[in-house]
Amino acid sequence: MDKQLDHSELDALVLRELSSLPGLAPSRGFQDRVMARVVLPRPAAVVLLQRAGAWAIQPRRAVALATAYASCVVLTVLLAAPWVAAHASVAGLGASWLVAQAGHWLDAAAMSVAAWTVRSGLVSALRSAAGNGVRPWFLLATIAVGYAASGYGMHLLLKAPRRSDALADTL
Repeated sequence: MDKQLDHSELDALVLRELSSLPGLAPSRGFQDRVMARVVLPRPAAVVLLQRAGAWAIQPRRAVALATAYASCVVLTVLLAAPWVAAHASVAGLGASWLVAQAGHWLDAAAMSVAAWTVRSGLVSALRSAAGNGVRPWFLLATIAVGYAASGYGMHLLLKAPRRSDALADTL
């Protein structure tokens, strides 16, 4: 160029020349095609487990494995049955001791709850509510309805969506 350009003219010239260049953006779907070819590494344990699963589900091998598992169970029961029969009295003693311990624990828990109820003033509050015309059955019915409503609310929150395009709505 023959003429000396100042900074603003030079900036305008550079911008004009850059805007005349063709766009080099990747085509639509380019990213999806590239990512489809990318192979992500998997841990060796996952690969081994998938190979073992593929090997085991072949019909002949699956039947052989199921037969082997069933044979192991039958053999274990046949070996354990005489021992269990010989030691049945010890097992019965242990079971009765566990039942007695559970009964003592439940008794202690019930007494603790009863003592807390009396100490907390819950009994006096219920008695005063009953004296004010509120019936205990009404309180129990209110609690039952609240419990049922909570259960239904949890059911609504936890059930799977019915529409087939539900995943598209979340994206």
